[in-house]
Amino acid sequence: AAAARAQAIASARRDPALRAIDVCATLAQALPDNTIYLDETTSQRGLNYRHVEFRGPHGFIRVPSGLGQCLGVGLGIKLAAPGRPVVCLVGDGSFLYNPAVQALGFARDERLPIMLVIYNNNGYRAMRENQLSYYPQGAGARQQRFLGEPINGFDFERLPELFDGVGFKVETLAQLRQALQQGRAALAEGRSVVINAL
Repeated sequence: AAAARAQAIASARRDPALRAIDVCATLAQALPDNTIYLDETTSQRGLNYRHVEFRGPHGFIRVPSGLGQCLGVGLGIKLAAPGRPVVCLVGDGSFLYNPAVQALGFARDERLPIMLVIYNNNGYRAMRENQLSYYPQGAGARQQRFLGEPINGFDFERLPELFDGVGFKVETLAQLRQALQQGRAALAEGRSVVINAL
C-alpha cells in the first residue's frame, strides 16, 4: 500500500499544476505529527483518506452527516486539544456551507487558531458527478452544462484578514509548501489560516 501511495504521488508531481493529491500528501510532510485533520470534502475524500497519514488517536476525523460542520467541529476540537494543530479540509463548495465569518471571528476572540485548507476546483464537483452517474446520456452530459455546479466564489484567502488571520492562494507545490510553513508560524502566534489551493 505504501509503495502504491508513493507511486501515485510521484506520478502526480510530474505535472507542474497543483493537484489534490499534492495537497493531501504535502500536509503530512509539512505539519507536526500531532496535527488533527478534519475532513469535510466530497470529491477529495478518498485521496485524503489514503494520503493524509494517520498519526495516532484522533489524528484524522471524518466530519459526519452533511456539509457545513467542519469549522464548528474544528473549533470544538481545538478547545478540547489546545496544544494540537487543527486543520479543516474542505472543498470550495463545502466551505460555502460553513459559517466561516462566525467561525473565524470566534477563533480570534477565543484564541482558538485553526487552519482551513480549501480544495478549490471552482465548482460543486460532487453535484456534477452525481448528475453524470444518474444521467450519463442526459442533457447535462450532452451539453457539458451542469446547472448549479459552477462556483464563482470570492478570494477565500482574503477572509481571515478580517479577523487578524492570514490567507494564502496557492497554485503550485512550492507555493503550498511555503504557505504551510508560514501557516504553521501564524498558528503558533494564535492566528487562524486559510489556504486556498487552486
